[in-house]
Amino acid sequence: MGTPDLSPYKEMLEKFQGRRRELLDDSDRYHAPGLPLKFLRQQAHFTTPASNYDMALKAVEKGSSAAAKILDKFHISLAELSETLEVPVATLEAELEVDARSPFVMIDSEDAQALREDVILRGCENAIRVFREGDWGHTLRFYRPSGLRLDFCLDDLVTVLTAAGRDLSPEQYPVDGVVWPKAEQPEEISFVCEVLEGIEERLGLEKNQIKLEFLVESGWAVAQLPLLVKAAMPRLAGIIFGIADYSADIGLPTIHNDHPVCDWARAAIVNMAGTVGVPAIDNMTVDYPVADSRLSGGENHLFIKKRIKHVFDDARHGEQLGMDGKWVGHPLQLFAVRLAYRLALPEEEIRSETDKILSYAQAVADEQGATIIEGVMSDRATDRHARNKLRKAIALGLLDAKKGLELGLISEQELKEIS
Repeated sequence: MGTPDLSPYKEMLEKFQGRRRELLDDSDRYHAPGLPLKFLRQQAHFTTPASNYDMALKAVEKGSSAAAKILDKFHISLAELSETLEVPVATLEAELEVDARSPFVMIDSEDAQALREDVILRGCENAIRVFREGDWGHTLRFYRPSGLRLDFCLDDLVTVLTAAGRDLSPEQYPVDGVVWPKAEQPEEISFVCEVLEGIEERLGLEKNQIKLEFLVESGWAVAQLPLLVKAAMPRLAGIIFGIADYSADIGLPTIHNDHPVCDWARAAIVNMAGTVGVPAIDNMTVDYPVADSRLSGGENHLFIKKRIKHVFDDARHGEQLGMDGKWVGHPLQLFAVRLAYRLALPEEEIRSETDKILSYAQAVADEQGATIIEGVMSDRATDRHARNKLRKAIALGLLDAKKGLELGLISEQELKEIS
């Protein structure tokens, strides 16, 4: 049977091919395939108040480096922590020995500082100094201004973002993005994007260079989530769950991490973040691993160990639901959360996913649309799933970037950027 003659349908085909391209263009506007690989490295968001310069600088430059000292101070051995977390000692040692910096630090001018004019002004000045003077390394650099309902939100945003980039080239601009708090209406997100675009124009930055992440902190935000996401594209780089404000907004009896309604909200965030190709970030565990003055030394030993397990378990719970990272506010929390997300992609799983990609590629070369790999049906959908996981592994430094290039997981440009 020969190729059918479609010439009688040429005009109709051209018409509908044009319509098809329009539909594809419209669909692409609501995805973030061009999100730089470094923005997949958000397994921990370390938040620090702008009002305290020394604390903010330490969060940027020290990260979890104090974790080992704190464990030693309270006589918590790695063998003991290994038993508590059910994690091999060697894995704990490896996590303590890697670069202690947080993959993401947010300088916070909203909830983390007092709503007093002198504190607010000092916070802006400190944020500018930390962005310009701090040794950030590969850490993602984000700023959270006051929210829409606070009169100084616009001043925060414009003052910090313009002064931080004063006399610097676009390549040297020291802020990767903004975390917008208490988002509720798509018009609000559009407003923020317009302000950011205006700042980019004034500073000579590339369009959409300043990324945007927003916090889901109310029932209305969950209900409006698809519209909020659409309004933020293509600037969007993540969606964050704020459990404390969310629990207050909808009247939950407690701020409980795995409350069914909170897990429902997480599911909505994971669904939308995954749909557009950006990370979904879980809330902070509000129980910090710090000593309680009312307890004895031995009691604090057990108390802090319990708090470390608490944040570790919370991180594992979120990861199993599809979260890509979690907020932290303490070096031991940073250590525990990075550990949890390292364990989420063990070496054997990375090898298995790599083998799946190679096997499916061979099946395609053999003109098979689907095949059986390790007893499991494999096709374009399962290959896509494996590729998404391994791109994340590359961003987290768990898979060699050159190997990723060989597998077609990243581009030459992405290899240069991540190197």
